[in-house]
Order: sequence, then structure tokens, then C-alpha cells
Amino acid sequence: MMLPSLKLRRILTIVRKELLVLFGNSASRVLIIVPPLAQIIIFGWAATLEVRNVHVVALNNDSGIWSREILHRIQGSPTFVSLRHIDDERQISPVIDNQEALFVIAFDEQFSRKVEKGEPAEVQVVLDGRRSNAAQIAVGYLNQIISGVAQATPRAAKIAASEYLPAMQAPKLDIRTRCWFNPNLEFRWFFLPNLIGMLSLMLGLVVTGLSVAREREVGTFDQLLVSPATPTEIALAKLVPGCLVGLAHGTIFLLITVFGFGVPFTGSVALLYVSMLVFALSAGGIGLMVSSLSSTQQQAFLGAFTVGVPCILISGAVTPVINMPMFLQHASQLNPMRHFTVICQGVFLKDISFYAAMVNLGKIALISVVAVSIAIWMFRRRA
Repeated sequence: MMLPSLKLRRILTIVRKELLVLFGNSASRVLIIVPPLAQIIIFGWAATLEVRNVHVVALNNDSGIWSREILHRIQGSPTFVSLRHIDDERQISPVIDNQEALFVIAFDEQFSRKVEKGEPAEVQVVLDGRRSNAAQIAVGYLNQIISGVAQATPRAAKIAASEYLPAMQAPKLDIRTRCWFNPNLEFRWFFLPNLIGMLSLMLGLVVTGLSVAREREVGTFDQLLVSPATPTEIALAKLVPGCLVGLAHGTIFLLITVFGFGVPFTGSVALLYVSMLVFALSAGGIGLMVSSLSSTQQQAFLGAFTVGVPCILISGAVTPVINMPMFLQHASQLNPMRHFTVICQGVFLKDISFYAAMVNLGKIALISVVAVSIAIWMFRRRA
């Protein structure tokens, strides 16, 4: 009974030393605490795929009611903040070139007359292709506006668009859409739970990754090796501070996400914390591997970002995994953040159960065991 107690005491001593190094001076405390908090707040307000504050320019050669009605509805939409009129087709090119508007909408002289007669009428939309995603979404909003105008009169249903707007026909069915888990399609509800995994991953990689490299730089690594602690105990002790920092930041991120940005939390807090702990172990194991291969803190820092950024990109937190090539979909199975992202989305929006999360949690645990084992082996080999 004495031997395990002695090993635990040695590990806890090294853990205490690591925490003192991390939080022993004000500069370290600021670097560990302030940037992650600033990132979640800034991303919460700034990161969105919604299209807002769109500027529109109109070339209206038609004097009829229907072109004016469409323009009035554009002005009344919260998506479009300004509508400016031009008088000549030659002004369209400078408007797009100078990014004065996301798109230009143009009506010919016969637009309203054709609508009244029930003939197909054309609307020309010139988009700024440099903002392709925003332009496509904005045209989708414009389609809704024109569809609403088309329903105002049977003849108006014959409105058609040119290259960008498909033919609008008055609906024959009453279609009502309901979005599960995110009824208003709030982008924050999707992104902020994923951001918890992103920041926790980078914290685990950086905090753990810098530890061994820092010891080598300041010359204390040899002192650790001649201490009573074995290389395995030292490696395990190096993992603990990163896990503790990850759990602490995860708690803060959870509070900011729920109470600061109003993202609903419908699942189990216990499941989230178990997942965060296992995920922090996997991130720490990967960070320790990076640290074992690095001789300086600069190398460890660059190595953490070299590993962390691809893990984020193929995790499904930013873009759907199903949209990726098949070899990346298979490779992402080795990424702990992919499985943690599924659990985060589940506990926030779906009220996922322990049983439903068990597959993803088991994959994270398996990755953690492999990563920590390889990290300890590499650490002992370098030691």
C-alpha cells in the first residue's frame, strides 16, 4: 500500500510544481485566462454565417407598381440595410468593383406591364462573386421577397428571374417548415457549443505541449530526471495541469454560452463533464507527444498549431464532415474533436443520453488511451 501512495505523492508534487509555473506570475495568468475568454466572446458576437447589413443597388427602368413593390419590400427587410438607386447600366460595374453593394437588381421598362398581362417578366441580378456564399444567401432572401410579391396577384405569379432567380410560381400547397433542435436557425446555437471543443483542444495542446519544451529550455529537465519520480510518473504529472485548465475553461465557456449568449442547454451536465475530462486527456496526450518531439517552446507552440488547426477543420465544427472527401471522413475518425463535437451538440440542443453518447465517448476514450500511451513511450524514450 505504501508504494502506490508514494508514487501518487510524487505525481502530485510535480503537478503542484507545474501549476505554480503556469500561474506563478501575472504574465502567465493573463496568457492562460484572458485570450480564451476573449476568443469565445469575440467569436460569439462576430462569427456567423448569417447574411446581415446587406447594401443593395437598384436600376429601375420600370415605372409600374410591381417593381416598386419589390423594392419597398427589400427596404423593409432587416437583412438589407440600404437601397440606393442608379440611373444607367454603366454604373453597375463600378458599384460591384468598389464593393458598394452585394448585388444590383435591375428591372426593364416592360416589367410591370408583363406582370399585369400574365407574361413572364425578367429580373436581372448582378452579384459580387467575391462574396459567393453571402451572395447566394442574399439571393435566397430575394427569392422569398419576389415569391411574396408573386402571390399578391395570379398574374404576378408569372414573374421569372434570369440567370440567378428561378421561375416563381404561385404555390399550390400550404407548406409549413419546422426546424427541430434550432427552430429559428440561430447560428450561435450551432457554433458556440463547437467553440468549447475548439478552445479546449488548443488549450490542452498548448499548455501540455509547452511544459516539457519549457523544462528543456530553462535547463530543469535534467533535474526532473534525477528526481525520485520515474519518467512515466513525470509524463502523467505533465498531463494533469492541462486537463485541469481545460475543465476550468470548459466550465467558464459553458456559463458564457448559456447565460451570456442564451444558447439552450438541454442535456446532462454530468455527461458533458465526463466528455470534457476524457477529451482533455486526449488533447493532453497529443500535446505531450508534440512536446516530446520539440526542443524549444517555439517549436512546441508551432507544433501545437500544426496539429490543432487540421483537427478543428476536419472535426465537423466548422464545415460538415459529410461534405469532405471520403478519405478525410475516414481520417476524422481518429480526431477526438469530431466525436466531442457530436456530444457537445447533443447535450446542448438534443438532450442526448449517456447511452446515445456512448459510441462517441468510447471513441474519445480509446483515442485518449492510445495518445497517452504513445506520449509516455515517446517521453521515456527521449528521457
